[in-house]
Amino acid sequence: MTRIPIKADVGFDEEFHKSIVYFPLVGLIIGAISFIIGSLSSIIFDTFLTSILIVACEVILTGGLHIDGLGDTFDAIYSNRDKERMLEIMKDSHVGSNAVLAIIILLLLKIAAYLELSGETLTWVLLTMSVATRTFMVVFIVNFPYARKEGIGHMFTKYAKPFYTYIAFAVCAGIIAACGLQYLAVAGICFTVTLIIAQYLKTQLGGLTGDTYGALTECGNVIYLLTAVFLLR
Repeated sequence: MTRIPIKADVGFDEEFHKSIVYFPLVGLIIGAISFIIGSLSSIIFDTFLTSILIVACEVILTGGLHIDGLGDTFDAIYSNRDKERMLEIMKDSHVGSNAVLAIIILLLLKIAAYLELSGETLTWVLLTMSVATRTFMVVFIVNFPYARKEGIGHMFTKYAKPFYTYIAFAVCAGIIAACGLQYLAVAGICFTVTLIIAQYLKTQLGGLTGDTYGALTECGNVIYLLTAVFLLR
């Protein structure tokens, strides 16, 4: 979720799955930090460099985990292999051309969207986007099968309860509504499109994985931004 250090040994046990109900709050923290960096940068630099710095801030805060998942997912899906081979490709540490292209397009779309948004709108978009896409991850973890028999993601899906989705959505809706009802509309459209992508990945892989969670988060971010540009600019 994030590379922000905490001075606590949380461990990985049967209680760890409960942390997913806090994903919306993690998104709020990431969005708030991105907004602060963007606001400070806009005082010193032009909008283009500010947009790049916001994207860089997001990458640093997450340790590139979601972008890495996006790259692995695109390498696997566009390999046109069977399910087992695609899952093997996703675990391969080598980066293929499809991963590079996907990451470049993702970063360009983010920068372009941030350039289109400005002022107060950009503030709320940064906050609500991160909250929304982290909430969507809860839905995918709880309601979609895990494609592997092991891994941290499998631990989440094994112990996660359906009501975790309701808690996460309630927190998400409350935060986004406080920022403005128009952002609920953006989040709704984003969730619908991202859900379709998740269903496609499930069909191809027999379920989702940690890499696809990251890919769906990044795809959700871009879809949210493009929807915001279309509806709110």
